[in-house]
Amino acid sequence: MQRFATLFAGLLLNSWSATAQSTDTPTPRPWYVPDHATLQTGGGIGMLTAGAGYTPGRHPHRFDADVLVGYVPARYTGHRAFAIFTAKATYSPFSVRLAERWRLLPLSVGGLVNYTPAAQINRNSADKYGYRGYYWWTPTLRAGAFLGSRIALALPRTTGGKREASLYYELGTNDLYLVSYLPNRQGLSLGQLLTLAVGVKVDL
Repeated sequence: MQRFATLFAGLLLNSWSATAQSTDTPTPRPWYVPDHATLQTGGGIGMLTAGAGYTPGRHPHRFDADVLVGYVPARYTGHRAFAIFTAKATYSPFSVRLAERWRLLPLSVGGLVNYTPAAQINRNSADKYGYRGYYWWTPTLRAGAFLGSRIALALPRTTGGKREASLYYELGTNDLYLVSYLPNRQGLSLGQLLTLAVGVKVDL
């Protein structure tokens, strides 16, 4: 866990130093330097998830593309800790100005795909039940969708560009939850289909 946090802090500091220059005009950003760093908890992609992403286009944070790495401790898995790798896209069609430095993005929608390279996740049916074909889904790959909102605070920037720190939440689900729910609507509640994520994004 400590190594995970150290890697995220290193990414944040290195990216910040690559873009923060003492000049009044924005410094051209190398294509490989992320636009923002993300830290999240929940959402079905890790107890603690960190990563970085890009915000292409002229409108700030209308579309975000992120690559994230999530961590799940061993005490929540029943065997050992593992990582979840996620590619995520978020679209926010409009924003509302609340104050001089504050704005609200009341609606954000998006999708994600994640991969869990852990052989113990949903162990093979041959090990658990003695025959193959009990489960048809892959235990390591999931696709999901979510919606939520975000509130953002404008931050000063020495290069003259715009920076924001934002707090967001997301309600989501994934393909396995939906497929499990459709034939078993009486046995599963709608709340059992949803995941809740809370996170922060900081422009670099």
